[in-house]
Amino acid sequence: MTSQPEPQDGEMIRTVFDAVTEELEPGVLLVRMSGEIDIASTEFAAEAIRAAVAPPARLVLIDLSAVTFCSSAGLGNLVEARNLAGEHDITLALVGVGRPVDRPLTVTGLGGQFRIYGTAEEALAAG
Repeated sequence: MTSQPEPQDGEMIRTVFDAVTEELEPGVLLVRMSGEIDIASTEFAAEAIRAAVAPPARLVLIDLSAVTFCSSAGLGNLVEARNLAGEHDITLALVGVGRPVDRPLTVTGLGGQFRIYGTAEEALAAG
């Protein structure tokens, strides 16, 4: 069952997504994503990731606790974040990974390619 009405002819399905970046301390950024990460929101997610995963950041945490759906496009966003972090020698970690993100990460085998913590505090404590 869908939570939104079926689109009428010519009407697009609306995706609810948001990304907010906060600097926790100098060089440490937290990107809070919420809603659905799918083909309709992937470019917005990519923009938020590219803005955060760049110098002078040394640690970027991506908080996925409020993500309600993650498609293969969303996984692509996370892989891009991981690749950018590697290019810029930035530590990247995912936090608050719930079932909507954990399931596709597990099914695809990508979960092992990320540092994953329950909370931002745990990630910060791990260094």
